[in-house]
Amino acid sequence: MKFFKFLAPITAAFLLASCSSGDSGLNKADEDGNGSGLNRTKVDYSKGRAMNQRLGRGINMGNSWESTGTGANADCGWGNCLKDEDLQIVKAAGFNSVRIPVRWESDVDIANTIDPQRLAGVKEDIQLANSLGMPVIVNFHHHQDMNNAAANVENDPESFQAELQKFVTMWTQVAAALNSIPDDMIVFEIMNEPHDIKKSSTVNEIMTASYNAIRAVAPTKTIMFEGNGYSKFAEIKKLDLPKDDGNIIVSGHYYEPYGYTHQGTATMYPCGTGITGSDLSKIAKDFKAYVDSAIAYFPDVDGVHGVPMNLGEFGAIGRTGSKCATEAPSEASRAQWADYVIKAAEKYGISWHYWAYGKTSGFQAYDQDAGDWFPEMKKVFDAYTVKAFPTI
Repeated sequence: MKFFKFLAPITAAFLLASCSSGDSGLNKADEDGNGSGLNRTKVDYSKGRAMNQRLGRGINMGNSWESTGTGANADCGWGNCLKDEDLQIVKAAGFNSVRIPVRWESDVDIANTIDPQRLAGVKEDIQLANSLGMPVIVNFHHHQDMNNAAANVENDPESFQAELQKFVTMWTQVAAALNSIPDDMIVFEIMNEPHDIKKSSTVNEIMTASYNAIRAVAPTKTIMFEGNGYSKFAEIKKLDLPKDDGNIIVSGHYYEPYGYTHQGTATMYPCGTGITGSDLSKIAKDFKAYVDSAIAYFPDVDGVHGVPMNLGEFGAIGRTGSKCATEAPSEASRAQWADYVIKAAEKYGISWHYWAYGKTSGFQAYDQDAGDWFPEMKKVFDAYTVKAFPTI
């Protein structure tokens, strides 16, 4: 989310060399990203689709491991430690999986070696979720050095290449350390919310280099890609995706309209902004367009599906813990918005992860102070978790 939100590494130069420009086995979008042509390579995405089905309905364990903490207690940096009982509560509520955002760059040493205590702590939480039967998406969250260098690549290409080498070095460590987790219990999400990057080719360079780094040490794990613009679904068509590997998923985030979901988080989003019927009806149209685009640009060999899709974040700010207080959407209102989004996603078999479980400046679905779910949100979740995730 944009507002709040180990083993010896393989030589970074080798990893970067393996993804040089050219055809290089990629299902490649047009250079200008305008989407003309639509003559895309068909890929057997059955492995990615099976993993996406396992992810099903999930929730983000936000503002914990992606906080500014360090070491073994890095999840407590913003006072929202990820506790064992939190994962148990999520499981008891019927969720299929969790997404655990991680700020890996907070405590790397001069050689870009990730703190082993942080790595052990994250792995322990992943294994606990797994023991409860929940697969985990783990990512690189709030990796600002990489994103800032990418946004400034035209002015300073050398800094971009240096940051990219650091990024893939760190991904090599994470993927190697977590490769012992069963294939059907973890997904590696390359980079949360790339943003303000001028060219899609720069985003693709990050995604491809990281993909190669992960595949080199974790050849059978599912890997998740995201597009530019804070992971806008509309940017997915500009991605370069492997055309010889169907064990992948693309993820997008949905917070439309931002004036409603993010009110109070910036001056451009004033408190007291309501939502209209046309806003709600637009949600279904948006998701149909996203799915149509995925099928057109990245078709499956079965002639029916496109690349599997995940809704990695969606949510609307509420009154508890937000700056807007009583002016923010009521619980009934934000629950209604979430219901519209979930319904649209599930119509197309898109797995989803609500933002978020605990204290996230108003976005939380679980009231940790009261020790219970916000009733309206829980009612929405219950309406879906009682039935099998749709097979599309």
